Amino acid sequence: MKKTLSYFLCILAIPALTRCKKQQIASPDVKPLAKTSTKVLAAVSYPSYNVSPLPPDQTGMTSTATQIAANMTLGINIGNTMEAQYNENGWGNPNITQALIDSYKQRGFNAIRIPCNWNWSHVPDSTTAKIDPAWLARVQQVVQYCVNDGMYAILNIHWDHGWLELNCTTTAQAAVNAKQKALWEQIATQMRGFDQHLLFASANEPNATDSTEMRVLLSYHQTFINAVRSTGGHNSYRTLVIQGPKGGDIVYTNNLMNTMPTDPASNRLMVEIHNYTPWNFCLLDADQSYGNRFFYWGSGYHTTFDVANNPTWGEESTISENFQMMKTKFVDHGIPVIMGEFAVMDRNLTGDSLNFNLASRAYWYNYCVHQALGNGILPFLWDTGSLINRSTYTVKDQRDLAALVQGAQTGASPAFQVGGVYQIINRYSFKPLEIGGWATANGSLADQWDYLAGPNQQFKVQAAANGSYLLTPMHVNGKCLEVWGWSGANGGAVDMWDYTGTGGANQNWLIQPTYDGFYKIINVNSGKALEVNLGNDAAVPFRNGSAVDQLDYFGGKNQQWGFVKI
Repeated sequence: MKKTLSYFLCILAIPALTRCKKQQIASPDVKPLAKTSTKVLAAVSYPSYNVSPLPPDQTGMTSTATQIAANMTLGINIGNTMEAQYNENGWGNPNITQALIDSYKQRGFNAIRIPCNWNWSHVPDSTTAKIDPAWLARVQQVVQYCVNDGMYAILNIHWDHGWLELNCTTTAQAAVNAKQKALWEQIATQMRGFDQHLLFASANEPNATDSTEMRVLLSYHQTFINAVRSTGGHNSYRTLVIQGPKGGDIVYTNNLMNTMPTDPASNRLMVEIHNYTPWNFCLLDADQSYGNRFFYWGSGYHTTFDVANNPTWGEESTISENFQMMKTKFVDHGIPVIMGEFAVMDRNLTGDSLNFNLASRAYWYNYCVHQALGNGILPFLWDTGSLINRSTYTVKDQRDLAALVQGAQTGASPAFQVGGVYQIINRYSFKPLEIGGWATANGSLADQWDYLAGPNQQFKVQAAANGSYLLTPMHVNGKCLEVWGWSGANGGAVDMWDYTGTGGANQNWLIQPTYDGFYKIINVNSGKALEVNLGNDAAVPFRNGSAVDQLDYFGGKNQQWGFVKI
């Protein structure tokens, strides 16, 4: 990803034309790359920067790529920063700090992708390809911030003004391989002391589009592997990431990436793809002859008032089929897959159009993370500062964050614990349950609202009778969520009231798993489910202030809830 999400258009407009039409063929098995790809190319040469190779050292490097992948859950890019022109402030972001990395960890991320500029702005003499030592030291410092927090870091050569990405051709092959070798010898030597928490990635979004260009791209990846391994020490065993063609397009990767480079280290390679499907929803910023922008996405999120901007392709079945292709082609053969970027742009909408858009965007994030992890693909959000403020480290988009964090909950273990305090988010709107208006009186009604980090939107889970639970709001003492007046009727109001001991049956709730880490919350007295009322208008469940009540459980998204720990 380059400077902005929309900046992508100049590079990837053509893939947008083909993604919905590209025929998906059965994926051939991945085979080792033929030895001819490692042939020495002498058209361009630079000094050797592998001046201090070390003997192989497996200390702190014992995990295979698959084992490392098993430890990663949710990743994020520090975008528009280290890859910016001139320096890390070149595109308006402040310097990366330890506090920023700490904030990512606090919010549920455990892996960082560091897009990085090298040749574009930090090689003073192009005839030598020597990287400015001060820049190498600064990048090393940023990696150290990640390692200090026990997080994984992926360091790449990013766009870098396109010297590799736009030159997957036989004409440029010799020159690109020479530069790839020179840069990676320097990067690998500088970062050699880090343990297995640091991964290297060969490139970003190489624009290989056919079998010939794919073979050229694989030679670039082979040069990368050879350069890193030649420096020795920890780099003899470091996990390395290679990128699929056509900007990491999943279908192109499935169809063209039928060989893997040769690696002297066993089981230390990953493959990287990117996901901006459907393009019309994620990044298309103006209607085109081939299709309109999509403002909405997914089952239950189409509108009747803005049909022209409803999606016509690329919804749940496409995402799941694409991820399944990567599982079949790579993951099932012991090669983990990184989804190095995925994101949806902001839209200039208002009213219910905006409500539908934001709810469907959160759903897209949630669905993509669930599907990715379920297929052994590791998701890294593309973020340039719109999720977490780069200066104050506060959350700028609570709904998207909650959708992402919940997406990493697989259901393999409970998402809540007795005594824990949670944001309880509705699966349909991705807004949290709250006691409306910070009210403190008995009978104050529950509704949903954008998360503002108020204690009235935070609930402690407490043990009650016979395996049920009390849900107690944090802005008052001695009160809990209940169905008002012991109602057993559909539509019965949900409020809060004083409780003693383990509360009454109308104040006790069964929290039962549905799927993907979500739960139905059933009132013990009535046997009915907590829900956001659908009302008589399709936009009601996406609005702030919409009522929370009880109804017979029918499996609707509005009747399912996620628990995001505070």
